[in-house]
Amino acid sequence: MAAQHEQVIRDLISTFDKGWPENLDKTMTYIAEDCVYQMAVPVTAPLHGRDAIRAEIQSMLDNYQSNLSEVYAIGSSGDGKYVFTERLDQALTDKGWLKIPLVAVFELNNDLKISAWREYMDMGSVINQQGVDVLTVLEGFDVLKS
Repeated sequence: MAAQHEQVIRDLISTFDKGWPENLDKTMTYIAEDCVYQMAVPVTAPLHGRDAIRAEIQSMLDNYQSNLSEVYAIGSSGDGKYVFTERLDQALTDKGWLKIPLVAVFELNNDLKISAWREYMDMGSVINQQGVDVLTVLEGFDVLKS
């Protein structure tokens, strides 16, 4: 069972591992209607629902010229409900490639759809690569104001 769950995540990532997809229809087939996605725990707020997630991914397509994703490691809990990846995402900007090392945790429901997707990364590193002051940017995130 765990191998089947891991394959779902491999299939999802394969839709954007060598560049952005022409459209998001195939990517979104892996996402449950009620999925919760948090792009940068704890800095960004969770997004609720497939439509909100699609809009966020579309925003990435609009803001970055291309994308690459390389999975270094994948594993899962004994029941396969949780799948973990360590990977390197890269996003092409006008200034070159941003390197985004991250760990992601996916939860799958009984229909083998992703019901939760959380990504953990060093936002300071990502922000610094863009030549921006980290503290200035992080001050704008509501989640850090509490």
